[in-house]
Amino acid sequence: MRFIGCKENLLDFIETFVKGKDLKGNVFCDLFAGTGSVAKHFKKLGYKIISSDLLYFSYVLQKVYIEQNQYPKFTKLLKHLKIDPVEETLFISDSQNAKEIIKYLNNLEGVEGFVYKNYSPEGTQGQNHHRKYFTGENSKRIDAIREKTEEWEKSNLINEQEYYFLLASLIEAVPFVANISGTYSAFLKEWDKRAFKKLTLEVPEIIKSETTNKVYYGNGLKVLDQVKCIDILYLDPPYNERQYAPNYHILETIAKWDKPEIKGVTGMRTYENQKSEFCNARTGIKALDEIIKKNNFKHLLLSYNDDGIMSENEILKLFNKAGKTEIAEQNYQRYKSNSNGKQKNGVKEKIYYLKRINQKNKLNDLSGSEWIYFLNSVEVTHYSTKGADGFAHHLRGKHPSPKPPQLMKKFVDFFTKENQIVFDPFMGVGGTLIACSLSDRKGIGVDLSKKYIDLYKKVCKELGITEQKAIVGNSLEIDKVLPKNTQIDFILTDPPYGEMLSKKRTGQKKKKTGFAVATPFTNHESDLGNMERENFLESLKDVIAKSAKYLKPKGYIAIFVKDLQPNGNGHNMLHCSITDKLLEVPDLSFKGYKIWYDATQKLYPFGYPHAFVANQFHQFIMIFRKEK
Repeated sequence: MRFIGCKENLLDFIETFVKGKDLKGNVFCDLFAGTGSVAKHFKKLGYKIISSDLLYFSYVLQKVYIEQNQYPKFTKLLKHLKIDPVEETLFISDSQNAKEIIKYLNNLEGVEGFVYKNYSPEGTQGQNHHRKYFTGENSKRIDAIREKTEEWEKSNLINEQEYYFLLASLIEAVPFVANISGTYSAFLKEWDKRAFKKLTLEVPEIIKSETTNKVYYGNGLKVLDQVKCIDILYLDPPYNERQYAPNYHILETIAKWDKPEIKGVTGMRTYENQKSEFCNARTGIKALDEIIKKNNFKHLLLSYNDDGIMSENEILKLFNKAGKTEIAEQNYQRYKSNSNGKQKNGVKEKIYYLKRINQKNKLNDLSGSEWIYFLNSVEVTHYSTKGADGFAHHLRGKHPSPKPPQLMKKFVDFFTKENQIVFDPFMGVGGTLIACSLSDRKGIGVDLSKKYIDLYKKVCKELGITEQKAIVGNSLEIDKVLPKNTQIDFILTDPPYGEMLSKKRTGQKKKKTGFAVATPFTNHESDLGNMERENFLESLKDVIAKSAKYLKPKGYIAIFVKDLQPNGNGHNMLHCSITDKLLEVPDLSFKGYKIWYDATQKLYPFGYPHAFVANQFHQFIMIFRKEK
């Protein structure tokens, strides 16, 4: 359907933004739904949808596409029409009964009703206003279908679901035979060739869903008073001073079928109760402010463009006052209903994003549900090493143990606020620092290897992200590396474990590659990965103790640890040994751990067929806090 401001061509842009921000939650509210393209798209993605609009014909469409999760059966009507209902089988779809009713309506004889008498040249002949919105034949078909639908509803032959289903089919068919340039604010003086097509109803496509969705008819501000706990609130209000109701007055009349008093050349119905505050810059900003103050959403996305009557400065002023703000933009073609084949001028379509910040939350910028989500003790990931999800893995993979930036971002987001400082004393190729760039934090990393730091810088350039402070140096001499006045908010690191990579390879690795050579991080004597167990533990304690001097009171430390396979000398649970050793650091307390399981790793038949040897895919992330 042709509709001003329709977001059909921007759905990928909107979805990509939502996924890119990793917005958590199940409830998506589309407050200015229009034809419902955005609400329908997010219903398909599995969200619970709440939607509304000031236009009644929009409400009708949403009652079908958003609320209905299965095709109506029309059982009572089929019996009345003496049409045998069809049972769904492997070869017959569940829409077959609906198709029978649509077929019946398409075969009705036309009648000279309200549309014919007011919006066709034959019906208005001899009147003051000679209107040509539809041919006489099509206007009579509209009248016949609409009257029959109303008759069935009043005779209780169809239920509410079936009633709206048939109305939606008619509303969607009308624009294909209307003699207009795009809206119904005027008809064309000469006939458009589409007007001579025969009005034909199609079966609306039902989006199947397990969720119960809800639609409303009316002012969005009042709708927000009726709904609570919205995860994502999406706003796509009018951008200019043209009200939508007069542009779609005929669709409103067909949907309501109230046969109103009409006036003027175009046969306009009154629309005083359907005026949007957003068609005026002053009242629009006031209404936007009221929406933000409702405080019943976690994330707000406002679609707008640089032609909009509300200024960006005014929008950002409201957003910045309420929380964290971000803008994404994409070039888009301006909608013009009468372009005469000329090239349309491009505009920048923007998403203004507001994440509400809980001022009582002193640790991070997360909502309550996002906080709870992180507390899951097991983190299962399926990160690809290819494409955008790989974050230039072809470069980072040259390090023996690169950590996924997406995973590191989750820890950065939980343990810090925006612009705070994160320190990694064993930065490698910069998984922690990349996460800082993705989360608007400041990162400082140290590594013995210039080669790895150079790789990190290449990654930043390839990804187009901010390069954080990366220092070639020895974390055992941290006081020589960090300025004395440095204050760190969070320490996140993956130390090179002693005995892990500095020993010759055996088992499956040797079988697979044919090589048994060691793959140490570096050949430096001071590299913790080249040390024996006791020296490694003491050195790690030394690095953490020195780093903790720069850490703020109540600041956290998260350390990745992978256990070794048990042997005759003991259990080899390295995470226990590291925890015991770090608890010797004054004022450091152990707060628990998370387990990271990389589900992309392959299982190997270790020990087969003689003994049990576990595939140890998981790593522990040990979490400590500096108490003073």
